[in-house]
Amino acid sequence: MSPAELSSSEAELRSFISVAIPTFRRPFGLQRAIESVLQQDFSDWEMVISDDEGLVGESCRLLSEYVSTEPRIRVVENRRGRGQVENTNNAMLACRGPWIKLLHDDDWLAPGALTSFARLALAYPAAAVITSTSHLVQDKGIKYRQGGEIYVYSGQQCLTDLYLVGKTRSLGIVPSTLLVNSNVVKAGCLMRNYKSISWGVDQLFFIDLACHGDMVAIDDGLIFYDMTNHPCITADGSFTHIDQETVDLKRLTWSLLEDKGELPDPETVVRALRVARLRGRIGRQPLGATIRDAIQILRPSVLMALNKIIRARARAPGAI
Repeated sequence: MSPAELSSSEAELRSFISVAIPTFRRPFGLQRAIESVLQQDFSDWEMVISDDEGLVGESCRLLSEYVSTEPRIRVVENRRGRGQVENTNNAMLACRGPWIKLLHDDDWLAPGALTSFARLALAYPAAAVITSTSHLVQDKGIKYRQGGEIYVYSGQQCLTDLYLVGKTRSLGIVPSTLLVNSNVVKAGCLMRNYKSISWGVDQLFFIDLACHGDMVAIDDGLIFYDMTNHPCITADGSFTHIDQETVDLKRLTWSLLEDKGELPDPETVVRALRVARLRGRIGRQPLGATIRDAIQILRPSVLMALNKIIRARARAPGAI
C-alpha cells in the first residue's frame, strides 16, 4: 500500500461521523446536501452515498466529480434491492465511523450541525440514537425551529412517547434528523418492511432504534427538511390503508412496552388519532367515514386517549 493510500485509510478510520446519503434521481438536491456537509466547520467526517439509479444518469456524473476531488466521499452500489429501505440500509452498512448521520438527498445540514451532533455524541456515547428537530422548508417559506434544551429518553420512555405520538412528534423527527450509533446498526437494527407498512417505514425504524437504547433529543433545528417535494401520504393510498398501517405500528409498539399502565389499547389510540386528524380529512374522504371518525369523540375511552396524547406532546423527560 502506498503512503497516499495508507494516509487515506487512516483518515477513514479516524472519521468520527459518517454521513450516509441514500439518493435516487435528485441531482440538484443531492448536490445541495453534499455542499452542506462540505461547508461544515466540523471536518472529522466521511460521506457514503448509495445511488439507487446505478452507474447512469446525471447523479452519477455529479458524484464522479466530487469523488475525484474529495477523498472523504465514497459512492457505493446498492445491491441489496431497490427502494428507500434497502438503499438507506446499503448506505449505513458501508459507513465506517462510530456515528452515522443519516441525510436524505432532498434535505441538508444547517451550518454547524455536525459540531453540535459531535458534542452530543461525546456527551452521550452510549445512546442508541441522537436527534434534533428541523427547519421546515415549505412552499410559503422556511419555518425555523431554534432552541437548546436537551432531553434524554430511555428506550421504554421513547417507545411510550412514540406510541402516544407525543414529544417525538412535536419535535418533528425524520430520518435526516438522526445520528445513529453504529453499534446499533452492527447489531442488526436496519430499516425494514413490516405487515401493511409502506409509508410508515420511518416510524418503524424509530421504534426499532428505541429497542436498542436511549434517545437523546435537542430541540434545535440542525437540519433543513424539504417538504416541498413530499407528496401527501394519501397520494398513493387511502385513509383506510393509512389507518391500518397505524394500527400495525401501534400494536407492534404495544407489544414492546414493559409497563402499559393506564395506556389506551392500540385500537383506541388509532380512533383518537382519527379524531385529532379529522380536520385534515374533511372533504378528502367519504362523508360517512368523516361522520364515523367524528362520533368517536363520544367514546369515553377515546376522549381519555386524546387527553393522554395532548399531555404527552407537552411532556418530556427533564431538560439537561
